[in-house]
Amino acid sequence: MEILPSVNVSSEVVLRDPLEQFLSGQLSENTRRAYKTDLIKFFKFLNLDKITIHDLRRITFQDIVEFRNHLAGEGYKRTSINRKLSSLKALFRMLVAAGQIDQNPADSTLVRGYKIEDGLNGKAIATQALKKIQQAISEEKNKLRQSRDMAIFQLLTFGGLRRSEVSKMRWIDIRVDGVFHVLNLPDTKSGVDQDIKLQAVVMHYLNEYRNNLGDCGYQTEGHIFISLARNRSNGKPLSDQSINLIVKKYALRAGLPLNISAHMFRHTCCTLAIEGGAKPQQVQAHLRHKDLKTTMRYYENREKLTDNASDYINLS
Repeated sequence: MEILPSVNVSSEVVLRDPLEQFLSGQLSENTRRAYKTDLIKFFKFLNLDKITIHDLRRITFQDIVEFRNHLAGEGYKRTSINRKLSSLKALFRMLVAAGQIDQNPADSTLVRGYKIEDGLNGKAIATQALKKIQQAISEEKNKLRQSRDMAIFQLLTFGGLRRSEVSKMRWIDIRVDGVFHVLNLPDTKSGVDQDIKLQAVVMHYLNEYRNNLGDCGYQTEGHIFISLARNRSNGKPLSDQSINLIVKKYALRAGLPLNISAHMFRHTCCTLAIEGGAKPQQVQAHLRHKDLKTTMRYYENREKLTDNASDYINLS
């Protein structure tokens, strides 16, 4: 089944091709791609190939519940299941708004998502673990690889970047704004350019890496992070998956759990900023959360620990 996004669509497309209308309404290509993957998975589960508005009208919340349970049976992570449910909810929300259906069959009141067991604090990497990862990187014998991976570590920690944003970084995206260094992110989840401030420690390691690139005969223009593997990928931009593998490699060397991922650094950046005293609006702007509610969930979780009911229990 092929679902292709289109830029120019009229209101009639809702009837003629509802999926095209839905996908064309997304600002980010990454979002379109994710929605497309999730929807294809769902419609294949229903054994539907060419999707019409009549097919969509016949879908019930029982179909979506069965799909949810099917994913769980296949061993999908709870976060992946919830993401797919969110994609379905967004599609049917558009159809409700267009007056094509009366009720969203993927609504949370009808289809419960899988509760995430790990709280947001559990996704953050402890400061001691961060130091162990940094130490493991510093012990890398290859000087160029060590400087590249240390720059990635600093960017993830201080910038809170998504791994896809790190892999797409180019040297031209870094500019000086007064006394500050700023990174422009041209291809973000929101679909619009965004800027983040680069701390001096981040620029230190980026400059060190760039100098080592030049010393080793590599280009110091274009994409910042390149593959150093001894195969055809050498010199080519790192993929977002490679960023994740680099993080896991040093976590393993540091004797840390295998489930540490690059995305956990985003939660870590947020948590460290909060613990350092940053205001909610500052954290929201830096992490580029669309909704302040997302940021506030971190604050609420930290508050539960800093002023906890158990702190008031005294048996002495």
